[in-house]
Amino acid sequence: MKTTATALLLFLSFSIANAQDDRRPSEGFLVGTSDVGIGFGHVQRITGIRFNWSDDELEYVNGANVTLWKPAPGPWQGRINGLALGLVAPSGEVINGAGVTLGAILAEREMNGIFLGGLGIVSKGDVNGIAFGGLAVVAQGSITGATAALFGIVAQRDLLGINLAGFGTVAQGSMTGINVAGLGTVAQGDMSGVNIAGLGAVSQGNMLGLNFSGLGTVAQGDMTGINFAGLGTVAQGDMTGFSVAGLGLVAQGCMTGINLSGLGLVAQRCITGISFGGAAVFTEREAVGINVTLGQIRADGGVTGFNIALYKNESRSITGINLGLIWTESSALKGLTMAAYNRTYGRQSGITIGVLNHAEDLFGVQLGVLNIVESNPSWARYLPLINARF
Repeated sequence: MKTTATALLLFLSFSIANAQDDRRPSEGFLVGTSDVGIGFGHVQRITGIRFNWSDDELEYVNGANVTLWKPAPGPWQGRINGLALGLVAPSGEVINGAGVTLGAILAEREMNGIFLGGLGIVSKGDVNGIAFGGLAVVAQGSITGATAALFGIVAQRDLLGINLAGFGTVAQGSMTGINVAGLGTVAQGDMSGVNIAGLGAVSQGNMLGLNFSGLGTVAQGDMTGINFAGLGTVAQGDMTGFSVAGLGLVAQGCMTGINLSGLGLVAQRCITGISFGGAAVFTEREAVGINVTLGQIRADGGVTGFNIALYKNESRSITGINLGLIWTESSALKGLTMAAYNRTYGRQSGITIGVLNHAEDLFGVQLGVLNIVESNPSWARYLPLINARF
């Protein structure tokens, strides 16, 4: 027994001497030789397994690093290639491989691999791979891969991959992939892919893909794809694709595709496609396609296509088939129009059917209780049932 103890003591002494040789002394010892073996304490370089209370001045670990407490104050140091395990906060400058802790995994520059933190995952650089944080996953750089957190996922640069958060997913850069959050999904850059949020999905750039939110879907740039919001869908640029909102659809550019809104549909430039607004369809320029509302269609530039407005169809020019219950008003009317009151301040070309039809000039037919054509001879200006001019 005494011989065994003596041999072990000599072996440890030899190992420590080889571990330190002419390098700076460390507060740990190595069971092994040439930086290979099992290390205890502040062993700075090791290939094997290292156990430590709190990491400080680590250079590298190739294998497994087991840390019980949080790192020493200052930058998180060392490169870990393999396993980073700990009770409170395993850390390193770069971690490649896998990490597990009840607390948080910390990286000074980046972490690559599979990481599970009971409280969180924190990197001052990038996070690449699969990461789960009990509270949050946070990176001052980009996050790429599959990431989940009960509260939030935050990247100060880009967020790419599959990201699931109980409260919010936030990227100060772009967001690409599948992003789901219980409250909000927010990107200061572009947002592309499948973006689902319980309250709001917001992009300060363009939004592309499938975008769904319980309250509002908002893009400060263009919005392209399938866009749905319980209250409002808003794009400061163009809106293209299939867009649905419980209350309002708003685009400061053009709105193109199939657009459905429970209350109002508004595009400052143009509307093209199939559009339905419960109370109104409005654009400052032209509306082309199929436009339907229980209220009013108004296009300051013109309306072309198949238009149904139960209350009023109003535009500088109206062309196509126009059906309404109460009122149609324009400066130039072309096609077939039906409403109780049809008023054309310029020339009507085609057929109007209503109770009262009134046009400044006519090339076509009016059918109604009273038909007025101001350019007709005096005897034909006001006629019941039918008026015509060719």
